[in-house]
Amino acid sequence: MKFQSIYLIAIFICVFITSFPTIEAYTADTELDMTLCSCRIWVEDSNQNRIAGDTDYHDCAYNQYGKNDHETINLQNGTYWVHAKVEGSARKQKVRGPYNDNTCFRIYGTVGFWDFDQVTC
Repeated sequence: MKFQSIYLIAIFICVFITSFPTIEAYTADTELDMTLCSCRIWVEDSNQNRIAGDTDYHDCAYNQYGKNDHETINLQNGTYWVHAKVEGSARKQKVRGPYNDNTCFRIYGTVGFWDFDQVTC
């Protein structure tokens, strides 16, 4: 009985899957809980290069009548820092990190007094 090629392909696939590690990705999830504010949230790597997030401000206001929004940022594995800034605020941007895992945050307050804290996921 001949060794069929389908068995060789199956063995090759099994060896390939177990030999190479899977690519990990991290998630930084931020609960948006501001009072009539716009904010921006982004992620930088250890070289201070922006690797995720956007450069535009967006609505970060709390919605008391519906589901609260979250800003979810997906990024490749590696050390990263999460930055937050509120539009119109005189306060400096807040930087949290370094992280090597999934993280969750909450941004809350007003333009004059706001905070950006890590919370449990």
